[in-house]
Amino acid sequence: MNWVEERDRLIAETLAFVKEVSGNQPELAAKLTVAVDAEMKAAENPKQIVPEPAQPMKLTDLREDIRNRVASFKARQQEMQDKREADYQEVIAKVRATLEQRS
Repeated sequence: MNWVEERDRLIAETLAFVKEVSGNQPELAAKLTVAVDAEMKAAENPKQIVPEPAQPMKLTDLREDIRNRVASFKARQQEMQDKREADYQEVIAKVRATLEQRS
């Protein structure tokens, strides 16, 4: 038996199994259809919400935004630099105090 015959036989067996399992249930299908139709009629159609078109940013607004972001970045960098300097001074003071105690 070649592979084509095996494939065809497998397809036939599968189709027979599907028909056997699914059976013929017209009353159940009718109930489902009626229930779905009733639910669909009861539901309201949502209104289309159209967003307002976005206003293009003015060039001056864009520049001001960039300036504010750069200023904020520079301020944060300065804060971090000051913190590093304070930490350095604290460590150096501890080292000097330790060295003075030993001598």
